[in-house]
Amino acid sequence: MHSVRGMTLLELMIIVVIIAILATLILPSLLSSKIDANETAAATTLRQIVQSQLLFANRKEADLNSNGTGEHGTFGEMSGSVAVRAASGGTKFLEPGVINPSFRAIAPSGEMFRGSYYYRLYLPGSGGEGILELPGGGASADVDTNLAEQLWCVYAWPQNFGVTGRRTFFVNQNGDILWTESSGYTGPGAPIPAGAAFAGTGPASKIDGIVAVNEAGRDGNVWHVFGR
Repeated sequence: MHSVRGMTLLELMIIVVIIAILATLILPSLLSSKIDANETAAATTLRQIVQSQLLFANRKEADLNSNGTGEHGTFGEMSGSVAVRAASGGTKFLEPGVINPSFRAIAPSGEMFRGSYYYRLYLPGSGGEGILELPGGGASADVDTNLAEQLWCVYAWPQNFGVTGRRTFFVNQNGDILWTESSGYTGPGAPIPAGAAFAGTGPASKIDGIVAVNEAGRDGNVWHVFGR
Protein backbone atom coordinates (compact mmCIF):
# COMPACT_ATOMS: atom_id res chain seq x y z
CA MET A 1 0.00 0.00 0.00
CA HIS A 2 1.25 3.46 -0.90
CA SER A 3 0.19 6.51 1.03
CA VAL A 4 -1.33 9.40 -0.96
CA ARG A 5 0.39 12.67 -0.21
CA GLY A 6 -1.66 15.89 -0.42
CA MET A 7 -0.32 19.10 -1.91
CA THR A 8 1.70 21.33 0.32
CA LEU A 9 0.77 24.95 0.94
CA LEU A 10 3.69 26.02 -1.23
CA GLU A 11 2.44 23.92 -4.14
CA LEU A 12 -1.05 25.38 -3.80
CA MET A 13 0.37 28.88 -3.81
CA ILE A 14 2.35 28.12 -6.96
CA ILE A 15 -0.80 26.87 -8.69
CA VAL A 16 -2.72 29.98 -7.66
CA VAL A 17 0.07 32.20 -9.00
CA ILE A 18 0.11 30.29 -12.30
CA ILE A 19 -3.68 30.68 -12.66
CA ALA A 20 -3.43 34.39 -11.89
CA ILE A 21 -0.73 34.83 -14.54
CA LEU A 22 -2.79 32.95 -17.13
CA ALA A 23 -5.83 35.07 -16.29
CA THR A 24 -3.77 38.24 -16.66
CA LEU A 25 -2.69 37.08 -20.12
CA ILE A 26 -6.04 35.75 -21.35
CA LEU A 27 -8.66 38.17 -19.96
CA PRO A 28 -7.44 41.29 -21.81
CA SER A 29 -7.52 39.31 -25.05
CA LEU A 30 -11.07 38.14 -24.35
CA LEU A 31 -12.17 41.68 -23.50
CA SER A 32 -10.56 43.03 -26.66
CA SER A 33 -12.33 40.39 -28.74
CA LYS A 34 -15.65 41.27 -27.14
CA ILE A 35 -15.09 44.98 -27.79
CA ASP A 36 -14.18 44.27 -31.42
CA ALA A 37 -17.37 42.21 -31.82
CA ASN A 38 -19.53 44.94 -30.28
CA GLU A 39 -18.00 47.62 -32.47
CA THR A 40 -18.42 45.53 -35.62
CA ALA A 41 -22.07 44.92 -34.68
CA ALA A 42 -22.62 48.66 -34.16
CA ALA A 43 -21.15 49.46 -37.58
CA THR A 44 -23.36 46.79 -39.15
CA THR A 45 -26.41 48.32 -37.45
CA LEU A 46 -25.50 51.73 -38.88
CA ARG A 47 -25.33 50.25 -42.38
CA GLN A 48 -28.80 48.82 -41.81
CA ILE A 49 -30.01 52.26 -40.74
CA VAL A 50 -28.68 53.74 -44.00
CA GLN A 51 -30.66 51.17 -46.00
CA SER A 52 -33.77 51.77 -43.90
CA GLN A 53 -33.60 55.52 -44.45
CA LEU A 54 -33.20 55.04 -48.21
CA LEU A 55 -36.20 52.72 -48.29
CA PHE A 56 -38.32 55.03 -46.11
CA ALA A 57 -37.56 58.08 -48.26
CA ASN A 58 -37.83 56.31 -51.62
CA ARG A 59 -41.24 54.94 -50.66
CA LYS A 60 -42.31 58.49 -49.73
CA GLU A 61 -43.67 57.27 -46.40
CA ALA A 62 -43.45 60.86 -45.13
CA ASP A 63 -44.07 63.82 -47.46
CA LEU A 64 -45.36 66.69 -45.35
CA ASN A 65 -44.85 69.34 -48.01
CA SER A 66 -46.58 67.16 -50.64
CA ASN A 67 -43.91 67.82 -53.25
CA GLY A 68 -43.51 64.17 -54.24
CA THR A 69 -40.12 63.74 -52.55
CA GLY A 70 -39.95 61.56 -49.48
CA GLU A 71 -38.47 62.77 -46.22
CA HIS A 72 -36.27 60.72 -43.93
CA GLY A 73 -37.72 59.17 -40.80
CA THR A 74 -37.17 58.63 -37.11
CA PHE A 75 -36.48 55.25 -35.52
CA GLY A 76 -40.03 55.21 -34.19
CA GLU A 77 -41.57 55.86 -37.60
CA MET A 78 -39.35 53.39 -39.42
CA SER A 79 -39.97 50.63 -36.86
CA GLY A 80 -43.74 51.20 -36.80
CA SER A 81 -43.94 52.14 -33.12
CA VAL A 82 -45.38 55.61 -33.87
CA ALA A 83 -47.48 56.99 -36.69
CA VAL A 84 -45.63 58.37 -39.69
CA ARG A 85 -45.93 62.16 -39.73
CA ALA A 86 -48.35 63.45 -42.33
CA ALA A 87 -49.72 66.84 -43.38
CA SER A 88 -53.22 65.61 -42.60
CA GLY A 89 -52.17 64.42 -39.16
CA GLY A 90 -52.95 60.85 -40.17
CA THR A 91 -52.29 57.74 -38.13
CA LYS A 92 -50.46 55.54 -40.60
CA PHE A 93 -48.21 52.98 -38.92
CA LEU A 94 -45.66 51.04 -40.95
CA GLU A 95 -46.43 47.35 -40.72
CA PRO A 96 -44.01 45.80 -41.19
CA GLY A 97 -41.46 48.48 -40.44
CA VAL A 98 -38.40 49.12 -42.54
CA ILE A 99 -36.03 48.69 -39.60
CA ASN A 100 -35.51 46.14 -36.83
CA PRO A 101 -38.33 46.12 -34.23
CA SER A 102 -35.74 46.71 -31.47
CA PHE A 103 -35.69 50.35 -32.61
CA ARG A 104 -39.16 50.83 -31.16
CA ALA A 105 -37.74 51.26 -27.66
CA ILE A 106 -36.88 54.98 -27.67
CA ALA A 107 -36.02 56.31 -24.22
CA PRO A 108 -37.29 59.66 -22.87
CA SER A 109 -33.86 61.05 -23.81
CA GLY A 110 -34.55 60.22 -27.49
CA GLU A 111 -31.97 57.42 -27.51
CA MET A 112 -32.21 53.74 -28.35
CA PHE A 113 -30.09 50.97 -26.78
CA ARG A 114 -29.12 47.85 -28.71
CA GLY A 115 -26.28 45.36 -28.35
CA SER A 116 -24.09 47.28 -25.87
CA TYR A 117 -24.41 50.53 -27.86
CA TYR A 118 -26.66 53.58 -27.66
CA TYR A 119 -28.04 55.19 -30.82
CA ARG A 120 -29.24 58.75 -31.35
CA LEU A 121 -30.93 60.07 -34.53
CA TYR A 122 -31.16 63.68 -35.71
CA LEU A 123 -33.27 65.25 -38.44
CA PRO A 124 -32.64 68.86 -39.60
CA GLY A 125 -34.37 72.01 -38.39
CA SER A 126 -34.92 75.04 -40.61
CA GLY A 127 -31.40 76.33 -40.03
CA GLY A 128 -29.73 72.94 -40.43
CA GLU A 129 -29.56 72.34 -36.68
CA GLY A 130 -29.98 68.76 -35.52
CA ILE A 131 -33.42 68.01 -34.08
CA LEU A 132 -33.37 65.01 -31.75
CA GLU A 133 -35.98 62.31 -32.08
CA LEU A 134 -38.81 62.74 -29.60
CA PRO A 135 -39.29 60.42 -26.60
CA GLY A 136 -41.03 57.32 -27.86
CA GLY A 137 -39.82 57.83 -31.43
CA GLY A 138 -41.78 60.67 -33.01
CA ALA A 139 -40.54 63.57 -35.12
CA SER A 140 -40.54 67.07 -33.67
CA ALA A 141 -42.64 69.77 -35.35
CA ASP A 142 -39.38 71.72 -35.63
CA VAL A 143 -38.07 69.35 -38.32
CA ASP A 144 -37.79 71.19 -41.64
CA THR A 145 -39.74 69.30 -44.31
CA ASN A 146 -37.50 70.39 -47.17
CA LEU A 147 -34.16 69.71 -45.47
CA ALA A 148 -35.46 66.40 -44.11
CA GLU A 149 -35.57 65.19 -47.71
CA GLN A 150 -31.77 65.49 -47.77
CA LEU A 151 -30.30 65.38 -44.29
CA TRP A 152 -30.18 63.07 -41.28
CA CYS A 153 -27.49 61.60 -39.05
CA VAL A 154 -27.04 58.99 -36.34
CA TYR A 155 -24.45 58.58 -33.58
CA ALA A 156 -23.69 55.30 -31.79
CA TRP A 157 -21.52 55.05 -28.68
CA PRO A 158 -20.64 52.36 -26.10
CA GLN A 159 -22.62 51.54 -23.02
CA ASN A 160 -19.40 51.48 -21.00
CA PHE A 161 -16.27 52.92 -22.59
CA GLY A 162 -13.36 50.47 -22.50
CA VAL A 163 -15.60 47.57 -21.51
CA THR A 164 -18.33 47.24 -24.14
CA GLY A 165 -16.61 49.39 -26.76
CA ARG A 166 -14.13 52.18 -27.35
CA ARG A 167 -15.25 53.78 -30.57
CA THR A 168 -18.10 56.21 -31.12
CA PHE A 169 -19.60 55.95 -34.60
CA PHE A 170 -21.38 58.36 -36.94
CA VAL A 171 -23.26 57.99 -40.20
CA ASN A 172 -25.43 60.29 -42.30
CA GLN A 173 -27.14 60.32 -45.69
CA ASN A 174 -23.77 59.92 -47.47
CA GLY A 175 -23.45 56.39 -46.10
CA ASP A 176 -19.83 56.55 -44.87
CA ILE A 177 -19.34 55.40 -41.29
CA LEU A 178 -16.94 57.51 -39.24
CA TRP A 179 -15.50 56.79 -35.82
CA THR A 180 -13.63 58.51 -33.04
CA GLU A 181 -12.41 57.39 -29.64
CA SER A 182 -13.46 59.50 -26.67
CA SER A 183 -13.80 58.28 -23.10
CA GLY A 184 -16.39 61.01 -22.53
CA TYR A 185 -18.80 59.36 -24.95
CA THR A 186 -20.15 56.60 -22.75
CA GLY A 187 -23.44 55.55 -21.19
CA PRO A 188 -26.88 57.09 -21.56
CA GLY A 189 -27.05 60.79 -22.35
CA ALA A 190 -23.48 61.02 -23.65
CA PRO A 191 -22.65 64.69 -24.41
CA ILE A 192 -22.22 64.28 -28.18
CA PRO A 193 -23.20 67.46 -30.08
CA ALA A 194 -25.42 66.97 -33.13
CA GLY A 195 -22.61 68.33 -35.32
CA ALA A 196 -19.77 66.53 -33.55
CA ALA A 197 -18.51 64.69 -36.64
CA PHE A 198 -18.74 67.65 -39.01
CA ALA A 199 -15.71 69.60 -40.20
CA GLY A 200 -15.01 73.29 -39.92
CA THR A 201 -15.74 75.89 -37.33
CA GLY A 202 -19.51 76.01 -37.77
CA PRO A 203 -21.97 75.56 -34.93
CA ALA A 204 -21.72 72.20 -33.19
CA SER A 205 -25.51 72.01 -33.35
CA LYS A 206 -25.74 71.83 -37.17
CA ILE A 207 -25.80 68.70 -39.35
CA ASP A 208 -25.70 70.32 -42.80
CA GLY A 209 -21.95 70.58 -43.36
CA ILE A 210 -19.11 68.41 -44.67
CA VAL A 211 -18.10 65.56 -42.39
CA ALA A 212 -14.66 65.47 -40.77
CA VAL A 213 -12.47 62.77 -42.32
CA ASN A 214 -9.10 62.28 -40.65
CA GLU A 215 -9.45 65.68 -39.05
CA ALA A 216 -10.96 67.21 -35.95
CA GLY A 217 -14.71 67.52 -35.92
CA ARG A 218 -16.64 70.26 -34.17
CA ASP A 219 -16.34 68.31 -30.93
CA GLY A 220 -12.53 68.56 -31.09
CA ASN A 221 -12.03 64.83 -31.72
CA VAL A 222 -10.42 63.41 -34.87
CA TRP A 223 -12.85 61.30 -36.92
CA HIS A 224 -11.78 58.45 -39.20
CA VAL A 225 -13.53 56.40 -41.87
CA PHE A 226 -14.42 52.96 -40.51
CA GLY A 227 -12.75 50.09 -42.34
CA ARG A 228 -9.89 52.12 -43.80
